[in-house]
Amino acid sequence: MSRPLKHLTPRYIFNKISRLIDERINPDNPWLTPESVKILNSIIKNEDVGVEFGSGRSTKWFAKRMGFLTSIEDNQKWFSIVSDALKKENLLGSKVSYQLAKNNEEYADKANQFSDNSIDFCLVDGSVRDLCAMKMLTKIKKGGLLVIDNINWYMPNDLTYSPASKRTKDGFASSNWEFVWNEIKNWRMIWTSNGVTDTAIWIKK
Repeated sequence: MSRPLKHLTPRYIFNKISRLIDERINPDNPWLTPESVKILNSIIKNEDVGVEFGSGRSTKWFAKRMGFLTSIEDNQKWFSIVSDALKKENLLGSKVSYQLAKNNEEYADKANQFSDNSIDFCLVDGSVRDLCAMKMLTKIKKGGLLVIDNINWYMPNDLTYSPASKRTKDGFASSNWEFVWNEIKNWRMIWTSNGVTDTAIWIKK
């Protein structure tokens, strides 16, 4: 079945081209919205302890800006590629604990290795994002950050122009996502969008 083309508006095409240009100009930046990258670059501290579910360009970028990062991946081929990149930068072991999960259950359960209120930063950008977000809620310190990429696929927002976005009438992508929202709805939130995809940042109260 071919993908519907109704999202191919002039606005979307402009935003898509802008995103490609930004990725070309900033080849080392995470695949998050440019606005969220700027925000994170300004508030992440050298001593922060972070976790990311889903690795890639973000892994090196975050590791160079914080004290220590645990990165969790479930794709063996991608794991090997990123491992080599981290070794070349002398980040593996010294700045990054890079962990491979065999399946979705193990992937989400990697959150259990962290104590409550021990994490300054968590990026959820891989598999079973709802479960990962749920399990990390208590692990994040007061004032810590929860970052969820492609959030428009999971939580409703009537203002975003990104395609495939959930609207209020659609509700949440799952009951797990509704649970996450109810837990974090009183945290300070910054919802960013480039018109192609959205990244949201929450600051824990």
